[in-house]
Amino acid sequence: MKPSRLRNVLVVAILATAPPALLAQAAELPPVPEFETPLHRDHPLVGQVYDAAGEQPVDPATVAEATAKARFVILGERHDNPDHHALQAWLVQAMTAQGRTPALAFEMIDQSQTPALEAYLNDHPDDATGLGPAVTWEERGWPAWSTYQPIAAAALQADLPILAANPTPEETRTVGRQGFAALDADRVAALGLDTPLPAAQRDRLLTELREGHCNLMPKEAMGPMANVQRLRDAVMADTLIAGAREQDRGAVLIAGGGHARADRAVPWYLRQRLDNPDVVVVRFLEVRPEVTDPAAYLPDQPDAAPRAFDYVWFTPANERGDPCADLKKRMEGHGD
Repeated sequence: MKPSRLRNVLVVAILATAPPALLAQAAELPPVPEFETPLHRDHPLVGQVYDAAGEQPVDPATVAEATAKARFVILGERHDNPDHHALQAWLVQAMTAQGRTPALAFEMIDQSQTPALEAYLNDHPDDATGLGPAVTWEERGWPAWSTYQPIAAAALQADLPILAANPTPEETRTVGRQGFAALDADRVAALGLDTPLPAAQRDRLLTELREGHCNLMPKEAMGPMANVQRLRDAVMADTLIAGAREQDRGAVLIAGGGHARADRAVPWYLRQRLDNPDVVVVRFLEVRPEVTDPAAYLPDQPDAAPRAFDYVWFTPANERGDPCADLKKRMEGHGD
């Protein structure tokens, strides 16, 4: 057993009888990383963590305590913001400092890459540097592996399993072209895809997919994309369930913010399949200069829908070009 794993076991034993409010304080948490992204660092919300249920700011130790106590933890990011990945790594470290040893699942690794992932981890159990190249991370269009590497390093340091969470490209293409009917009926049922999203949540998903594609396509054209989104959410939830079951360890998901939403994404599928699962969602959000009310960052939701996020952690924004201009140019090129 690694020294880090033995230390975690001892921490669990020591903290087992501690009052819940003292868990994070009793553990020696790592320092919260400083921000690197350049825009709006002087915004009043930068660095603040907002408790959506309590409608008030809380300190990072509170979030560390909440995630350490939950069976499932969803850490929703903006893919190209390095600060989001630094904070995800911090929370993984904070969880292990409190004695947790969850499985860690990445949206960015699909299940066709599981053999390559496992081969790398068998040969390099303590080295996160080459993990990204081993699963062709950047070749598949994800931001630089170096920004995600601290998350994997935190997992390997604590001897946590690392899992591929996304469906295979083949299954994704099949659903995108033919819908769920093209899948085996038993798989559809096992993933919870035979239960439709509530109409209001599906309508909002279609609207947001259209907005995400810069309103360049009609809302009705978003149906296949919505099916793919649902497939990914359901398969990620399935990965978490399987990972959490091993040694009853729980599981953490690293994923884009759209997959983190409790009202319709991965947590929704966890709740379809499990009896009242303990899920905590932390959404890392970039501040906007004109918005200083933290509650204004929470998405509008239908009545009776669960809160989209439990905690919102505000960060500076990254510099990026105009994605709509790029998308429009690509679409016009396909029309030639």
